[in-house]
Amino acid sequence: MKRLIAALFLGSVLLSAAPAVLAQAETTGIDPEAIIERMLAVERQQAAALDNVVLEAEYLEGEEEENGEFVEKVRFDKRVYIRYLEDTAWYHEEYFAYYKDGRAQDSKDLAKEAAKRKEKKRKRKARDISFPMLAPFYPENRDQYEIVYQGINTEEIESYVCHRFTVTAKVEGAEQINGDFFVEADSFHLVRVDFSPAKLVKKTMFKLKQLNMSVVYGPTPDGFWLPRRFDIEGEGKAAFFFGVKFAGTEYYRNPTVNADISDEIFEVTDDD
Repeated sequence: MKRLIAALFLGSVLLSAAPAVLAQAETTGIDPEAIIERMLAVERQQAAALDNVVLEAEYLEGEEEENGEFVEKVRFDKRVYIRYLEDTAWYHEEYFAYYKDGRAQDSKDLAKEAAKRKEKKRKRKARDISFPMLAPFYPENRDQYEIVYQGINTEEIESYVCHRFTVTAKVEGAEQINGDFFVEADSFHLVRVDFSPAKLVKKTMFKLKQLNMSVVYGPTPDGFWLPRRFDIEGEGKAAFFFGVKFAGTEYYRNPTVNADISDEIFEVTDDD
């Protein structure tokens, strides 16, 4: 209740600060543009203090049964490295353990499966947690999207009162996304984004019919908001098969911020 009161009070402050854009938010009493400006300012402030992060990761992959139950097929223990630069980010992951149908696989199978997954990721140009999720809100990208402020979300997201924005790409490109963004009402940090590509991959041997993703963020003891969970689920058609469904969740734990790591970690080698 205190967070909700604080969020409503914040709305009145934003309204008084920007009366010229009242027409944009007559139904909510909150100026969406003021919220976006604060979101981007908070992101820039964190970026200025964040050089790199190292995360312990656990990835679970499987299938969803008709009753919605998740059946684990594959599990990996990994470590994720991210170095943040001014206009991009470097990403690297190390695989430490591989489980198939609950059974630990040997080091040879681990190396083979890790290499295969890295190559698939490279070819598909798949997104990972180093991608700047607030990119649709950047001034240089705003003309590519329709952004609608939905007000204070009716339910708490990850125990936070959040503003909700719906983002829809105006063009169906592989680089654009559609999604819902939930922003914490007090700190203006991104709490969760549920999104999908504006254009799905369609290749000769595999065609995506559906792909939904979600990233959840949370604060560290030092006040950095970092990814905590990445969910993916999809459905497609592979050669000679129909109704291929897949789902996966990656959990991130024990973040180490601004560690003493070498740039050599991020160099692409024949093993990557």
